Amino acid sequence: MRKLLYVDSSYSLSQVRSRGLGHVLRMRFLDGYFDRVWSAHPVDTHPALDPDIGPSGKPFCERISDDHVFVRGRYGRFPLLAHVAPLNALLGLGSFVAGLVRLVRREKIKVIRAGDPLMCGLIGLIVSRMTGARLVVRINGDHDMIRASSGSAIMPSLFRFVAIEKLIERLVLTRAHCIVAPSRNYGDFAVRKGADRDRVVIVRYGNLIDPIHFEEPEARGLPVDEALTEELRARPWMVHVGRLHSMKHATDCYDVLLKLARDDHVTGLLLIGDGPLREEMTRRAEADGLSERVRFLGNIDQRLIAQVLPLCTIALSPLTGRALAEVALAALPIIAYDLDWQGEVVETDVTGVLVPARNTVDMSRAAAWLLADASLRRTLGAEARRRAYELLEPEEQTRREIEAYRNLGVLE
Repeated sequence: MRKLLYVDSSYSLSQVRSRGLGHVLRMRFLDGYFDRVWSAHPVDTHPALDPDIGPSGKPFCERISDDHVFVRGRYGRFPLLAHVAPLNALLGLGSFVAGLVRLVRREKIKVIRAGDPLMCGLIGLIVSRMTGARLVVRINGDHDMIRASSGSAIMPSLFRFVAIEKLIERLVLTRAHCIVAPSRNYGDFAVRKGADRDRVVIVRYGNLIDPIHFEEPEARGLPVDEALTEELRARPWMVHVGRLHSMKHATDCYDVLLKLARDDHVTGLLLIGDGPLREEMTRRAEADGLSERVRFLGNIDQRLIAQVLPLCTIALSPLTGRALAEVALAALPIIAYDLDWQGEVVETDVTGVLVPARNTVDMSRAAAWLLADASLRRTLGAEARRRAYELLEPEEQTRREIEAYRNLGVLE
């Protein structure tokens, strides 16, 4: 029986349920390759979504199905130590790790998958060293590029300093038995940290994307909310999908809207996702008289995202991961910064327009150009969908990932 411990902090269990992200959990079985999976989130409590679950206490398990258990960690170990947050968080993580060590030993789990080379990678490394299980680490971003842009650590509340994060990344990636990277530049990031290139496997986002995004755009149906459909049909919309966070340069999308509005373009900006920049962008839109042309949909489920995207006109992608694939699969022409893996999907005059990073002037010009030419948008959008499907084909990514696990030599 093949068993997997999957340590990941991308989504809490309640977020998976509220956003219709069940595919994220199902794909961990890799089409039946694994017989049993334990998913583990180090800090899996959310006050708004889990009001009955306290932020402090012992980690606990919730059964998803007969073959899938979710291990839910907390922000702290003891409620009485809530006023000493750093110590309480450290005790909480210690309790979480100790529980995983007992789980791996009891269930004789041979492989641990970590969703990033920082917190989850460090947890996975500790459990791996204490149990003998193989460690597979996924690269979730070019952290050096993000830190250079933001000037701060990726997880400042946990590690505080960039130097500490870099030390942990090197520690984890030089000791992992396999490294899974969704793009070439992410694989290069791992090698720069000292990883053996022979241990790096490219497995793209394809099998992480909800299957509904691979459906033809016209076959997805319309949103149940008829008022939303009519609103999106009333004017051309530029759409951005992703966290409203400074490291994602989300406010650059508003800068593009403002430049177009000043040139008398009637387009609007649709924002799918949420984050700390939402309040700032709302205030700016009110001050500039553009509130009616900025629409925040927040964190919506995958079906609604897939239905909304084809109603938009173009996509803006300052810096996105899976979301770049989702807008491409919706056959939208894309204007993207030449950052990260985006140049693998976006090619000027072929699938959209690739512009220099943080250059909102060029992004605005490209948007004005595409908004004025419906025939060109259709041509570029169709090619964007074809390229994304060819690059990310889910079955091929699953095959590559299974091969990586087989090469560990402990599951057959």
